[in-house]
Amino acid sequence: MRIEVMQPTGHLDATSTNYFRQQASNVLDRKPDVLLVDLKHLKQMDSSGLGALVFALRSAKATGCRFALCSISEYVDFLLEATSMKDLFDVFENRNQFEQSLRKV
Repeated sequence: MRIEVMQPTGHLDATSTNYFRQQASNVLDRKPDVLLVDLKHLKQMDSSGLGALVFALRSAKATGCRFALCSISEYVDFLLEATSMKDLFDVFENRNQFEQSLRKV
């Protein structure tokens, strides 16, 4: 099983989403089985950042790749809940929990 991990840092907002989308596209071009986006180092995200995550999710699904998020902050969790989008994503508390989920499959 091939797993690719992206770790955006700082802010995922209107100024950085194009870069994130391009990175996600490049990663998905390598045809991984799973794309994990580890948000441990993300300080802030706005609605355009949320849109970039949805773009990556849809792109992954279109290629048959599983998409997951881990290590989301309370703020990102709130944003996902407030927009009723949390159920779209596989969300794990941390990378360890994500890796344990793979062993169960």
